[in-house]
Amino acid sequence: MSLDDISSEAERAEKEVSELCSGLVKFNSAHPEGRTDGCVEYIKGYLDGHGIENEIHANDPAKPNIVAKLKGTSKRRALWVGHLDVVPAGEPDSWTHAAYSGKITDDGRVWGRGTSDMKGACAAAMVTARILSERDSLENSVEFWFTSDEEIGGGEGARWLSQSGRLKGDICVIGDGNGGGMELPSIDLGCKGGAGTQLIARGKTAHGSTPYLGDNAITKLRKVIPWVERIGEYRLELPKELEKLIEDSLVFYRKTQDQDTEEKRDGVERLFHYPTVACNIISGGVKSNVVPDYAEATFDIRLTPGSKPLKVKERIEELVREANVQGVEALVMARETAGYYESPDSPFAHQLSETIERLTGKRPIMKILTGGTDAVSVKNYAGIPCLGYGT
Repeated sequence: MSLDDISSEAERAEKEVSELCSGLVKFNSAHPEGRTDGCVEYIKGYLDGHGIENEIHANDPAKPNIVAKLKGTSKRRALWVGHLDVVPAGEPDSWTHAAYSGKITDDGRVWGRGTSDMKGACAAAMVTARILSERDSLENSVEFWFTSDEEIGGGEGARWLSQSGRLKGDICVIGDGNGGGMELPSIDLGCKGGAGTQLIARGKTAHGSTPYLGDNAITKLRKVIPWVERIGEYRLELPKELEKLIEDSLVFYRKTQDQDTEEKRDGVERLFHYPTVACNIISGGVKSNVVPDYAEATFDIRLTPGSKPLKVKERIEELVREANVQGVEALVMARETAGYYESPDSPFAHQLSETIERLTGKRPIMKILTGGTDAVSVKNYAGIPCLGYGT
């Protein structure tokens, strides 16, 4: 079976992929619970039904991982990795169709939390495993890994699998990300890392009718939040070798992201040479008539691979000191490195690029993904070269 034959078979399986995606979406694998046991049993049933060897690996019984194994004639092994956990669904009333309905509409679209990130890709991987298992032989062994906990750093998923030596291979394709589809295909040569920051304010409680007798922690927090947001003005120190990749990445994002305001256009242009910063969670207070003595804010701060996270950490801490508000501290989670990236000149990158061009008719753009993926764990802990291709 040639590549063209495999592609044709995959196109004929469109309905099968949609139905499998719908089935996966019906399992609520959202955090904070992040349970993947239902999804894993569903995948196992499919693999068993098609006679495909599979194994379940779990450090936490509620968050298992499953692998489909196809043996080749050589000693080489290629991995595909995708995750089953999803982010919370948010307000139920904001959904056109219920978040975990897996509704398939007349136009063939599947609706629900996780359809694009990334149960649709997992369904496609399941079908790909079936198609490849029906070949007479494979030159290289292929493993399809379906993981947990990607949305919270891979703790019981790719990180644990990598650190425990369960992930072994010569190359790894990450099925996550925004690949641009058939019209603007792209390959993720790397992805960003982060410097997650928590801002904590402590004050003194008092009755709400006499606020001057207290020390309002929320008021303190509000004063310091803008200072932390100034980290977005800190220019990152990056290797010169990344400049071409950054420019190619910007070409992709200019074409695929909304650019209808000056703020959005400026945001894209600053995407890699500066940290992105978003204050996404604020909490504090216990009752409307009680002055709060504690409040906190959580920031999502993303850094380009090759940057120096510890210098970013120092600057954030410096900014909080400059705010000069007593009783407020910043807890910054930063390591020596952020994210990861691969060389665009590796045989792996060339081969994947040529394969995508053959199937789409277009040369894929090489880029850095703005978010993070399981590749960070697979690359940094298992030492396996990773490239991302997700649609």
